[in-house]
Amino acid sequence: MTRAAQTSPSGSTRVARSTLIVMGGLLAALITGLIRQRIIAAQFGTSAPMDAYIAANGLPELLFIMLAGGALGFAFIPVYTKHLTAEDGTGANQLASQVVNSIFILALIVSVLAALLAPTIVRAPWGLGPHFPEPIQALTVELMRLLLFSTVIFAISSIISSVLHSHQHFVLPALSPLVYSLGVIFGALVFAPSMGIHGLAWGAIVGAFLHLGVQIPGLFRFKVRWYPTLGWRNPALHRVAFLMAPRVIDLMMARASIDWLNSNIASGLGVGRLSSLRYAFQLMNMPWTLIGTAIGIALFPTLATLAAKHDLEAQRNALSGSLRAILTLTLPAAAGLLLLGRPIIQVLFEGGEFTSRSTDLVFFALQFYVLALISQSVLEVVVRAFASRQDTLTPLLISLFTTALNIGLALWLASPGRLSIGGLALANGVAVSVEVLIGLTIVQRRWGILHVRQVLLDLGRAAASTLAMAVVIWIALALLPPRPIVQLLVAGVLGMFTYGLVAYALGIEEIISLPRALLKGIVRPQAADA
Repeated sequence: MTRAAQTSPSGSTRVARSTLIVMGGLLAALITGLIRQRIIAAQFGTSAPMDAYIAANGLPELLFIMLAGGALGFAFIPVYTKHLTAEDGTGANQLASQVVNSIFILALIVSVLAALLAPTIVRAPWGLGPHFPEPIQALTVELMRLLLFSTVIFAISSIISSVLHSHQHFVLPALSPLVYSLGVIFGALVFAPSMGIHGLAWGAIVGAFLHLGVQIPGLFRFKVRWYPTLGWRNPALHRVAFLMAPRVIDLMMARASIDWLNSNIASGLGVGRLSSLRYAFQLMNMPWTLIGTAIGIALFPTLATLAAKHDLEAQRNALSGSLRAILTLTLPAAAGLLLLGRPIIQVLFEGGEFTSRSTDLVFFALQFYVLALISQSVLEVVVRAFASRQDTLTPLLISLFTTALNIGLALWLASPGRLSIGGLALANGVAVSVEVLIGLTIVQRRWGILHVRQVLLDLGRAAASTLAMAVVIWIALALLPPRPIVQLLVAGVLGMFTYGLVAYALGIEEIISLPRALLKGIVRPQAADA
């Protein structure tokens, strides 16, 4: 993003401009998401019905990620992009149609089976709510069956997002999470007063339809046509399935070792623990999404194109620049959550059913999610480095080990007398950090597409800048009155200013070059990159 932007304007600068678009959409979605969470927190807080909703949503989210989320995008984009660059687009349209049709059928079948088996999935010792009281288990089953409707809709919407990303179009896919949140807000405000927690589930279904609908105009813009064909003999579809299979297993293990495991263990830790863990995860997910996911989404199509052209130097510039940008941004974000987490929670959520006890529970879990913020953000780029070269098997093999590590640590750290829900968050951060280190080592040894020295130098500089920022925030908090909004605004601004000043003095180029590269996307936008 720095030297890369100078030497490869069609590579890293394109990634920077695309990142701006993705970040803008995700920022709008995150703001809407905060409003959504504020409304939900005021109505349901960290109550038992909220625990049931979070547990119920575990399976639909897992199915979506397995069938059409990250797994399909990683497998589909490189193959689809190759078809786009090789011919007039007819083969690409046929492939997209075949993937849509196949995934729709598969998602429908799996969702129906899951709905039938919902009682067992909730109540079994290995299930999502084995320790809930019987009424909460029954509520979890009802909510799960409702939320499974959204899985089928999201499956189609996700494929459309991948198609638009392959065309270097990021605006409409970036808006889709925003309109999803609007649907949930509608459910919370309109349905929930009379339907209770069921209103949130119906709002999620409305949001899923909006998530799909907002992207449809993009298909017309790029003349993407739908064909009523399955094409199960198409070698390109076989290639997508072949690449997708390892990633499906990888994501299934990763999500199961987070959402499923968290739900299973937290259901026995007391009322409000599971929902508190979820609130903390969502707060951590904000900078993770805005930084790691945004950069990863914008980087992936470029990496796939460069890999197809065998341009190693451009890949090295794009990948290394993205890693440096992520580290430069996530370290201060993690420190900010650690030091300012309590006033953030108080300002965003406290009120109504979300009491000071809820704040204590959420902040306790949030402190242990700090490590996961950094490691999960970096992992967004690492797995895409493999996927851009149509290698989804290696990340699976790494994940086999780190998933076992995560499960073992979670069972130990969350056991009685230890860290409770904090142990679940810490286990995830440690396991993903190990996964990142192994993945980066293999990427460098296999392809040599990292500027290792520059990445490590920027990491050290970012750590020093973050330390200076933390000291300033700590002093400010000690001197300021105990008013959350004052602490958040004054200490937060002073901390950000300190970080930027020290980082610039230490020579972190992203502090200047990243905003400059992004600004060029505003001043001189290129239609091809939109």
